[in-house]
Amino acid sequence: MTEPRSTRAGTPGNGESLRHQGEVQLWGIDHHRATTEIRERVAMSSDQVRAFLETIAEADGIVAGIVLSTCNRTEIYVETANGAPIADGVRAALDRVGIDSSYFEGPHGQHLRGEEALRHLYRVVAGLESMMLGEPQIAGQVKDAYRTAKETLPLGPILMRAFQGAFRAGKMVRTQTKIGEGAISVAFAAVELARKLFDDLGRRRALLVGAGKTGGLAARHFLRQGIANLTIVNRSEERSRSLVRELNGKSNLEVRARSFAELSDAVAEADVVLTTTGSTEPVILPEMVRAAMAERRGTPLFILDIAVPRDVHPDVAGVDGVYLFGLEDLNEIVQSNLAARRKEIPNAEKLIEEELKELQQWIRDLELRPTLQEFKAFLEELREIELRRIRRQTSDEIESVVDACLQRYVKTLLRRSVTRLKEAESSEERRMNLYLLRRLFSREAGPTPPPE
Repeated sequence: MTEPRSTRAGTPGNGESLRHQGEVQLWGIDHHRATTEIRERVAMSSDQVRAFLETIAEADGIVAGIVLSTCNRTEIYVETANGAPIADGVRAALDRVGIDSSYFEGPHGQHLRGEEALRHLYRVVAGLESMMLGEPQIAGQVKDAYRTAKETLPLGPILMRAFQGAFRAGKMVRTQTKIGEGAISVAFAAVELARKLFDDLGRRRALLVGAGKTGGLAARHFLRQGIANLTIVNRSEERSRSLVRELNGKSNLEVRARSFAELSDAVAEADVVLTTTGSTEPVILPEMVRAAMAERRGTPLFILDIAVPRDVHPDVAGVDGVYLFGLEDLNEIVQSNLAARRKEIPNAEKLIEEELKELQQWIRDLELRPTLQEFKAFLEELREIELRRIRRQTSDEIESVVDACLQRYVKTLLRRSVTRLKEAESSEERRMNLYLLRRLFSREAGPTPPPE
């Protein structure tokens, strides 16, 4: 008897082949490898993402895809059939949406496949690959990318299971480790410091001087921390009003804007002042603060200066009742918190590896399903043949007893087959066992009925 041959991919020959297991592959560009300029060139809008997904799904060997495009990364996750190469499909889809694929194929790009691609996905969702270690926003961005892909085209089973597992692992990392605790941005550190200076921010008034990107970030942090009152002052009144409109649309608290000419009055009314302008000269001067303190009648004033160059004149620190904190103070907080987060990385990675192990087992078991389904159908057909024979010769009661016995037999045989297949020491052994099982119950000729 000639033994069945096996190809390099582990597929038995003799004219028959098992279904190969698909896999997830990744093409990506992120802040680790590319500048902001490069990342901006490969970023995709929502319309581009949908067009890309529709195009890539037409490529040979590609089941489906998901695109994650943020300010720090553009990553293309693709599920393939039979581990097919995806380069041609990705190039064609990128070309359709007007993005140069050479960025992904050059030194800025990252190509991963199989377990490494899945591990990267899990780390991204958990915040381990973020510019700010442990930041939670990335999980929401990945969920948005997942929803967009599902709404565009059906996802493949591996891609769907992988992303669901990544969301679960990310949640575990955030709830079971301290990777997200402590501010690691200067804006957040400033607000966190303000929270420590006051027993209850819900009874305090904050003044934000500067309505740029950092100022907007600080304003959002203030609102999340429950500040009672927030006023924004900026040289460009249109920019401050624009930020106020945005914040009022997302908060129950009414944020208000004041003109730059009213800065002195605004300082006098605030409990905490956070400055983050782009001015080349100090905008908060000693005489301004002295006048404000005279109106405050001894109520202390906390000033947090996170601007470069400094917004607050150094002599302000000498005004009675004023507590001035600068970037050096805040950077010390940030570095301490960042060090604490880094200590949590091993704990986060352990949780990720446990979840990945479960996913990999599920993927391996996925390979068994087509063969086991056919095997079950084969056994069920034999059971039905036997019942038809019994039905003609015995009573309904006996037929019922025999049917119950045969059902238990089928379940036992299936359970034992699954156990033996899972116990295979290598993927090659598993494929060979699957091949032999298919050879034994091949339905091409159909089950042979027993003699009457």
